[in-house]
Amino acid sequence: MTQEKIKYKDIIDLGFEEVECSDSVYEAVYGYPYCHITKHLTKKIYLDWEKETRQCRMVRIDSAKTGNIMAETPIINLEQVKTLIDFFSDEEKKVSNYPDFA
Repeated sequence: MTQEKIKYKDIIDLGFEEVECSDSVYEAVYGYPYCHITKHLTKKIYLDWEKETRQCRMVRIDSAKTGNIMAETPIINLEQVKTLIDFFSDEEKKVSNYPDFA
């Protein structure tokens, strides 16, 4: 499947955080400062949205201290982003949305 472009507003509305970083080479190429736009799902798993491509990926790291990327997978569309956020959310789930295995 091909990754769809996801709008900046949609990502920000879902609670992604934007942290600006200093990178003069990047800024010389793109004309604006480099920034990380991420949403942490767990201590070791986060979603990363790239401003240049408007595409998202899920990343697993070894630890928050080192931040070494152990695995990553592309996110296809906005609906998949929402599904992953819901899946990893600590909020109460609506029981009616899940099959009854009892």
